[in-house]
Amino acid sequence: MMGHVTVTPDGGRDAFARRVLHERARALAGRAQVGVQAAPHRALIMVNVAEQPCGVDLHAVLRVTDPVWNDMPRRPDCPPGVQGVHGYQGDLYTVFDLSVLLGGERLEKPGVMLLLRSVSSIPLGRIALLATSAAGTVDITGTPIPLTPAGFPQASLPDGRRLTVIDPARLFSSRYVGV
Repeated sequence: MMGHVTVTPDGGRDAFARRVLHERARALAGRAQVGVQAAPHRALIMVNVAEQPCGVDLHAVLRVTDPVWNDMPRRPDCPPGVQGVHGYQGDLYTVFDLSVLLGGERLEKPGVMLLLRSVSSIPLGRIALLATSAAGTVDITGTPIPLTPAGFPQASLPDGRRLTVIDPARLFSSRYVGV
């Protein structure tokens, strides 16, 4: 909810601090009362994928790191978006370009790589995703709004922006990547 802040010599910092305290007080006052069940929430790691804000379930991510991978020869049956492989603590991760998986163009210069936790429902084993940048974490409340035509739910952030919610199991289902 906080935007760009300009600090001026005439006490701009005090005004900023008052505004932050006011926003926190308003947020605390809006909390559910005792005995009322709070809306479910999900913690997401926010990433930008070619200017598209996305969120990946925080519990699905093992590590956020610099984008490093080794190229590998492309086989005809290789899923779209495969960039190569990355070794981490004795495990080999298949590195995917998240932009390609979401139907976009290959990222020119990825800025971040997410190593995902191993999930038994994903037939590919260990997976890493490339994105343009990471923008921290965010909690979304309630159920994301209906699916986009591409099949991924959208969620609204408190500042009004919308992001695509990425579920790795859904992302790598045979319907989307053909594996």
